Amino acid sequence: MGEQAAVTGATLSHNDTCMQPRAYLIALITLLIGNGLSAQEDYLFSDQTYVDNIRTVRFGPDGYEHLFPLLTLGENAQLHLVFDDMDAGVKNYVYTIIHCNRSWEPSGLQPLEYIDGFEEENVQQFAFSFKTLAIYTNYEFRIPNRNIGITKSGNYLLVVYEDEDDKIPVISRRFVVVDRKVTVAANLVRPTEVSKMHTHQELDFTVDHQRLGARSPISELSATVLQNRRWDNAIVGLAPKFTRPDQAIFDYQNKIVFPAGNEFRFIDLRSLRAPQSDIDYVNVVNNEYVEAELGPVISRARGVHLSFADINGGFVIENFDQNNAALNGEYPSVLFTYKVDEPYFNDHLYFFGAITDWQLKPAYQLRYNPAISAYVGRFPLKQGYYNYCFATAPSDAKAGSVQVPDFSLTEGNYADTENDYFILVYYRPFGSRFDQVVGAYQLNSQQTR
Repeated sequence: MGEQAAVTGATLSHNDTCMQPRAYLIALITLLIGNGLSAQEDYLFSDQTYVDNIRTVRFGPDGYEHLFPLLTLGENAQLHLVFDDMDAGVKNYVYTIIHCNRSWEPSGLQPLEYIDGFEEENVQQFAFSFKTLAIYTNYEFRIPNRNIGITKSGNYLLVVYEDEDDKIPVISRRFVVVDRKVTVAANLVRPTEVSKMHTHQELDFTVDHQRLGARSPISELSATVLQNRRWDNAIVGLAPKFTRPDQAIFDYQNKIVFPAGNEFRFIDLRSLRAPQSDIDYVNVVNNEYVEAELGPVISRARGVHLSFADINGGFVIENFDQNNAALNGEYPSVLFTYKVDEPYFNDHLYFFGAITDWQLKPAYQLRYNPAISAYVGRFPLKQGYYNYCFATAPSDAKAGSVQVPDFSLTEGNYADTENDYFILVYYRPFGSRFDQVVGAYQLNSQQTR
């Protein structure tokens, strides 16, 4: 089951972040130090966790961190970033935000043009884990805040780095700020290509831009469509196919099409004292760490599609054993077993979902064990509720290349699968220096059935 409410996003207020008394000082500092992140080759303009000691990164609307990180310009709310440092102790973490164009490249705007306040800020809120075998420090902060406000719509990259001088990146996260000037109406339609009718989902949508005053909507408007908050398979740079008075029509055949996938698998680690039925056993090893094991699973690519509630690949940190999930959460090492008679000789198998940053990471690769005819993998997961799936990728991919997840062998693609779709509308009038985000809309695939 996806998020039921349409995307309204978190919101922010210019008044709450007003920094007028410090304006001159801020301008002087910016001129002196320039861009706070001077070595852009050290980080990527995507959702990344750069160091192994950082785990369980959550970023989204405050209180709903598993939802899409969206702010609405001119209203009052925040996004919340929280993460654990398994090195424990206290470190000097600093964060900043970078304005980007629709293609997730630096827009070229100077920080003073989109930040009301300081260019960077220290992460000041942290606490230590307690009553756990796993030792870690939990860090968190919210944006915008009294020191960093946001004045323009657009794509943004949040970067957290260690050490104010060396600027070692540890986390980067995308988020979007929308200034709602258009309305969007969307529908899920049956794919026009016969081979995709039972395995894919296609979208058409219309943008009403009457309030925008666009002179040339064909060239000034564009859109991006995401499935389940995933940027890795987003369809980007969509131009209107044609226009009507005050409307831009995005009605393509076989273009805004996504593999439908399957409902996500789940693991419930919210209680280690009374584990749920999907957990075979939980064991404390030498009073040093916790192990857990799931029952073996098999491919769902061949069979009948079963619909059930999920959170579309997200995860929620909860703890039924202790009061404070953030600080009392244990990190069990969880064993996954995926049964298959023969290994996928040309592919690697991965554990995949929001917890892996929607990436195929070597740390989450399963290995084939011929003795039990199964792939196995053991991964540390903080107590909570997780959606996940298994994906394959070619085993001969070049080192450092972007791996594209394939679910055709492991999960299958079923047109009736429930998915969330997010439509972002960008506007760049002639002569403008940056891309505005003027519309955001969420559609659930079950809404149109």
